[in-house]
Amino acid sequence: MNRFVGYLLLPLFVAADDIIVTTKNGQIRGKTFSTPTDQTIYAFQGIPYAVPPVGDLRFQETTLSGSWEGILDATAEGTTCIQSFYNARSQSEDCLFLNVYVPSFNSSKKYPVMVHIHGGRYIGGSSSVSSYNPSYLVEKDVIVVTFNYRVGPFGLLSTGDLVIPGNAGMKDQVLALKWTNENIEAFGGDPSQVTVFGQSAGGSACGLQVLSKKSAGLFRAAICMSGSGLSPWSVFREPANFTYALANVIDSSISPATYTTAQLGEFLKAQTPDAIISAASVLQDVFEKEGNRLTPTIEPEYEGAFLSENPYDLLESGNFNQVPILIGMTSEESLAFVNSISMAESEAKKLDSEAEYIYPYDFEAENPDNEKTIEEFIKEIYLPSNETFSDNLYKVIRFKSDDMFTRGVIKHAELQSKYTDVFFYKFSYWGSLNNRHLDIPGAEEKCQHSDDMQYLFARKSGFNSFPENDKLMINRMTTLWTNFVKYLNPTPQEDELLENLVWPKVTPQLFQYINITINFDILENPMEETYSKWNEVYYRWNKKPLTTF
Repeated sequence: MNRFVGYLLLPLFVAADDIIVTTKNGQIRGKTFSTPTDQTIYAFQGIPYAVPPVGDLRFQETTLSGSWEGILDATAEGTTCIQSFYNARSQSEDCLFLNVYVPSFNSSKKYPVMVHIHGGRYIGGSSSVSSYNPSYLVEKDVIVVTFNYRVGPFGLLSTGDLVIPGNAGMKDQVLALKWTNENIEAFGGDPSQVTVFGQSAGGSACGLQVLSKKSAGLFRAAICMSGSGLSPWSVFREPANFTYALANVIDSSISPATYTTAQLGEFLKAQTPDAIISAASVLQDVFEKEGNRLTPTIEPEYEGAFLSENPYDLLESGNFNQVPILIGMTSEESLAFVNSISMAESEAKKLDSEAEYIYPYDFEAENPDNEKTIEEFIKEIYLPSNETFSDNLYKVIRFKSDDMFTRGVIKHAELQSKYTDVFFYKFSYWGSLNNRHLDIPGAEEKCQHSDDMQYLFARKSGFNSFPENDKLMINRMTTLWTNFVKYLNPTPQEDELLENLVWPKVTPQLFQYINITINFDILENPMEETYSKWNEVYYRWNKKPLTTF
């Protein structure tokens, strides 16, 4: 498609006079569209922010895009990054596009900016408006930037050395932030008021951006939802093994004994995208069963590294980008991943009978002789004497929620509170927009992974027909989040909409947080009954130094 002539219209979008802005790269034509509440905002979609990562740039860091001549047609979304997810969408290695959504061009003030990192387990996802319609946020007078970044093997493959150092997708995120800083004024944005935010893998990426020297100075605040740089799945511990294994799926003669990493890199650059993504899909299942996932990695130390130190050490020492952070979780995260009673029963049996299954992804006993003791201690965190997980399926949900999400985000907040302002939340509101899930007795707060996102992004149509409490929650959530973006405080002043809430900061002496239901409750020490015991597991028995938590 020639993106410099004409323009297409997508659902929700309406024709309008040419909306043209002039960036450092050149002129861009956008369009208007109507939000679910019938307001008009402005969209610029499919803007190339980086040089396409193809050919010799496959698996490598790329650079900011160059200039163009003429007017760039930015009225349709760019191609999705190649992945095993979302196969119905157009996919390509040439996928580094971003979108800018603007409240108005009739204001003399500069708007604060929210840069969103999408989720998808680091192996899928995109910035598509069908997944992340930013209307509710933009209506609160902020600019929202969304973007694609490389995922799966194309974004995270590593040989463990400088041949393929890894974290190419994370470096894409840095470039999107750099592009935003250099160009957002053309859209009425304030480059000194940029906040990075994301949920799940996006929350993890957000936390890692806070830790990375490569992103220093590119944002002044961060919002990490249901993910952190300390999440146990945020760091991939066997990158070279995975890369050799992937190549071996394609050609069984390849191994560390037969190929150097340089030869391995050349071999993989010569393969078709389909061959790589198919091999990675096969391998991902194998590695995940062994407690590992293709996610960001710790690179060798060199000038271009995104991350070359343990996330835990960086947070504990204060050696990170010291910006205010809003961070939190939903009340029953792992309900999202248990689709049936039989699945819950299967998970329970594994926890009851397979010792290695109860250890977290990132756990390695300092003394293997203690493994039986550790196993029993972890079970006792959740189960009364003589009870099994099979006796109480809710305990499976609680264990998996702590294991995958809550423990890491709580520890991140705790460690960072020594150095910056930290605001922590638990989302427990149950409304019609929440994702439906299996009803398991004991999971009384019900809110599963990503339920909080339903009240920030316009994922469902029919706003005017929503129950009043859901409309209220959308208004409250978007107000709290955009207040933080504007003022570095979600409750900068008394506001009846927010019940005159004063959201307390987490401090090293007192961990206070907000429980978001139909009302707001100020509570202390989230998940204290399990979290305190996990502290003992990690500090007493896990191999040091800690990497994640």
